[in-house]
Amino acid sequence: MRIALIIVPCVALGILLAVMAAGVKKGTNIFKIPAVAWMITGVLVVVAIGIGIERTEGSPIPEPAPRPSSAPPASGSFVWDDANALSDRTVRELDQRNDRLWDRHNITVAVVTCDNQRELGEYAYRQAEKMGLGGYDMVVALDIRGDNYWLLLGNDVGRDFPYDPSEYAYEYMENAFVRRDYDDAVLELTKALEDWYGKQYR
Repeated sequence: MRIALIIVPCVALGILLAVMAAGVKKGTNIFKIPAVAWMITGVLVVVAIGIGIERTEGSPIPEPAPRPSSAPPASGSFVWDDANALSDRTVRELDQRNDRLWDRHNITVAVVTCDNQRELGEYAYRQAEKMGLGGYDMVVALDIRGDNYWLLLGNDVGRDFPYDPSEYAYEYMENAFVRRDYDDAVLELTKALEDWYGKQYR
């Protein structure tokens, strides 16, 4: 195919040059001859097709970038249940809550679960960095096997939040958490945070 795209324009160009030379000798304007005009058009079309095919064949097809295992799914969920402690219904409800919080306040309350993290606060902070959370966002972290939970506040919201984060988390999570009802634990706390945001940032 490439050879044809090279040979055909060259032959047509040779014929065109011969016609032009003959026209110059006779003193006629060769561009007024329909056959010459069609020949020029044909050469340009063939050359354009050849350039397009060459570019297509020469450029590699880009491969999709691999998504890190810790990255949010395509849905944009900020619920990372690595310990498999939450039900699908709870994850959907948390996603819907975050959609509302984003629409109304441009903030996120992320929920992460893990097993046996020695420094749960540091773990929550690392997860917040991976998610790209900002100063007005929060992270609720649950260590299932470590029997612990943590509420991490962004720097900006921390200045406005009138409660001690650990006491606030205890108030809304403790009863459900000791029953191992992790669904109710995170739903109760995130609902309280959503309500607080609604009153604080009207």
